[in-house]
Amino acid sequence: MARFFTLVLFLISSFACFSQTFEVDTIYKQGSIDNRVNVVILGDGFTQAELPKFTEEARKFADFFLNYAPYNVYRNYFNFFSIATPSRESGVSNPGNAPDAYPDQPGGKKDTYYGTTFGEYIHRLVVVQNYQNLTNVLAFNFPTADLVVMLVNTPFYGGSGGGIAVHTLHSAANTIGVHEIGHTFSFLNDEYWAGPQYGWEAPNMTAITDPATIKWRNWLDETNIGIFPHGEGEAAKWFKPTHANCLMEYLDRPFCAVCKEATAERILQYVSPIDQVFPKPSQGIVLSEQPKTFKLTLVEPEPNSLKVAWTLDGKLIRTGSEISLNVTDMEENSGTLVASVFDSTLLSRRDNRANERTKTVQWTLVKSNAPLVFKVKISHPGICPDAFSLLTASGCAGNVSWSTGEAGLSINVSPKATTDYTVTCKTPGQPDSTLKAKVIVFDQPKATATNTGPYFEKETIELSANGGINYSWQGPENFKSQTQTARIENATVKNSGVYEVRVVDGNGCADTATTEVKVAPILAVENPANALVQVSPNPARGFVKVTTKLAGTSLFTLFDIQGRKVMEKQFEQQTELNLNRTTGLYLYKFSNGGKEVSGKLLIE
Repeated sequence: MARFFTLVLFLISSFACFSQTFEVDTIYKQGSIDNRVNVVILGDGFTQAELPKFTEEARKFADFFLNYAPYNVYRNYFNFFSIATPSRESGVSNPGNAPDAYPDQPGGKKDTYYGTTFGEYIHRLVVVQNYQNLTNVLAFNFPTADLVVMLVNTPFYGGSGGGIAVHTLHSAANTIGVHEIGHTFSFLNDEYWAGPQYGWEAPNMTAITDPATIKWRNWLDETNIGIFPHGEGEAAKWFKPTHANCLMEYLDRPFCAVCKEATAERILQYVSPIDQVFPKPSQGIVLSEQPKTFKLTLVEPEPNSLKVAWTLDGKLIRTGSEISLNVTDMEENSGTLVASVFDSTLLSRRDNRANERTKTVQWTLVKSNAPLVFKVKISHPGICPDAFSLLTASGCAGNVSWSTGEAGLSINVSPKATTDYTVTCKTPGQPDSTLKAKVIVFDQPKATATNTGPYFEKETIELSANGGINYSWQGPENFKSQTQTARIENATVKNSGVYEVRVVDGNGCADTATTEVKVAPILAVENPANALVQVSPNPARGFVKVTTKLAGTSLFTLFDIQGRKVMEKQFEQQTELNLNRTTGLYLYKFSNGGKEVSGKLLIE
C-alpha cells in the first residue's frame, strides 16, 4: 500500500540525537495499520498543563472528520491516533506584518514545539517552521502515518495544506481542517482564485474546456456541476467544476460531487476492501467429498456498496463473502477459484473504475487422487527493466529443464526485452512435454523535473514532474513530497540545491530526474552610497532612477512578488524607468559583468 507520509527507517539514524518518544493515544482503530488510512493528529502551542485540551480537541476533530461526507461513508477505512508534545509557551507565533493581519491578535514570537506561525505575506497561512521536530516525532513514534494533521492552539482563523494539514482552533476550525485535508490527502485545489502560482491540473482544476474530454465530464448532468472559469485575466485560463458550491471555495459548503469522487478514489487507493482471506491463497488445495469453506473478511463502507463474485474457471458460481465447495463442484481435475470484490459506490463515476478497483483473490483447486497435470506459473508476466520474474513448474513426475539451460522446478529470469521461455518435463517411459512462458518487459518511463525559478527569498518554489502517475520528491532541508507539483513557501537560501523526483508509471516502473533550484537573498531597501547600484527614490511613484559607478553595460530587471519578470532594461551608468505598475512590493536584480545584486522596490 502506498504511504503518503511514510518515513523510511534510514532517516531514524540520521537524527537519532534529536529523538524523543511520546505516548501514542489511540482515538479510533478500525483495523490493521497495513490496510487503513492512518491519521496522526499532532498539536502545537499546548503547554504541559494544556495537553488534556489537545487530547480533547484531537478527538473532537476525529469525530467531525468521520461524520463529514464522503469520509462518513468510509469511516471504517480510517484509524485515528494522536501524539501530545508539550510546548514551552502557549499559542502561536504572529509576525503581524501581513497586509491581512488581524488587528486584535497579539503579535510576537512563541517558543512552541513545532514553531508554527501565521504568515508574513498571507496572514491566515499558518505553517510549521520546525519541520525537523515533526519528522523526528513521526519517525520515532508513528513512522507509518498516511495523513498528518496539526492542531494549532489559537482561536484566530488560519491553516494550510501540503505535506501535512494545519489548522487553528477557530470556531470554524474543524471545517478548516477538512478543507486543508482536501489539499493534503486528495490533492484538491482551491476553487477560489489564489493567484497564477496556484494554477495547475488537479481533480477539480483544469485548463481544458471541452465537455467531451474534461476530467469531470461524467458529472456534467449533476446539479451545480459545469465548467466555470476561476475569474478574469490569468484566472480565466483555469476552470473549476462548480461556482460557490464547494468546501474548496467556501467553508459553509459541502464538498462538490467532483471533490467527493476524488476523495473516495484516494481512500480506495489506500485500503483494500479485502481485509483477510481464509484459507490463504495457494496452489493445489485438494477438494474431497467434505465441503471446504472459502471466506473473505471485508472492510465495508456505510452503506455497503461492495459487490462480491466467486468464479470457478471463469464461470460465476456464487455471490457473498463466503462459499463452500466439494469435489463434485469441479468438472475438471483441477481448476481456478477467484473471488473478486468491487466497490460500486455512487460517489465515483470515473471511467474504468471497475477494472481499476476490483480486488481479487485466487486459489488453485485439485480433485483428490487426480492425475498430475504439467503446468507453468509466471509470478510476474510483465516486469520493469532490470526486474525479476519467477517461473515455476508443477505436475511433472520426472525432471524439469528450462530453455535457459537451468534445471529444477523454479528459475528467476530478468530479460532485457520481452522473451518466450520454454520448460520441458522428461518422465521415463512417457513423451516429453513442453510448455511456453512469456515474460513481457515494459518500456522504461522517462521522468522529467523542472522548477519555475530562479527565486528570491520569501517566494514560493514550484517543482513540477512528468512521466508517470505517482511522484516522490526529496531535496534540501529534508524536503519530501508525494505530489506531481510540489511547493515550498517562504523559500530561503537553504532551499537552494538539487531536487530529485522518483516517477512511477502505470506499469509500476520507475525513473528519476533532478532539477536545480536557485534562491537568491533579498537585500535591504536602503541603498548605501558605496552600493553597486543606487535605486531611487525608494519608495517610488511614477518613475525610478537607476545609477551605478561600474563601467560597461548593466542590466536592470524588475520582478513582481510572485517572481514574474515585469520589466528589463540595459543601460550604461544611469537610466530612468517609467513605473506604470500597480502599487506594492517588487524585487529587482542588477547585474554588470560578473557582479550581481538584488533588492526590493516599493511602488506607491
